[in-house]
Amino acid sequence: MSFDRRSQALAQRPALAFGAALLLSGTAYAAQISQVAEPADVCPALKHIVDAPDFKQLHTQSAAQLPGVSAADDCRANAHSYDCHWRAHWQADGVVNDPLEEFGADIAACFPNVVHDVNTPTRQHFIVTSADRRVNVTASVQGQNELRLRVTR
Repeated sequence: MSFDRRSQALAQRPALAFGAALLLSGTAYAAQISQVAEPADVCPALKHIVDAPDFKQLHTQSAAQLPGVSAADDCRANAHSYDCHWRAHWQADGVVNDPLEEFGADIAACFPNVVHDVNTPTRQHFIVTSADRRVNVTASVQGQNELRLRVTR
């Protein structure tokens, strides 16, 4: 192999290594971005809250903790209502840019027997029915990215 060919081959290796490193770091960055932008799954907690026979017991149940609610102090409960407020920490999913719209879409998708009867920029109201009861679910805006969920029966 001549000197020219060897110098070309040696010059190409660092360039290839650098390109591969860029590709790998770009892929890792894209994976991180997609994980951050993934909206929180609120259905399990919403279903647990709506199905609860006694809202007062929800403070001790981790299954009732909504994503973004940091402590039980953010929620108040009595026998007939459950009221939580929190700051929405999840990012828009690329389809919906507003946390209230996103949360309202989640509520509508979580329950098979739901009627969405109020839809304003600051408040969304749903009625979830089952064979033995009717539950009102209201999501509203308390401030920028601050949401409130009120469930009553």
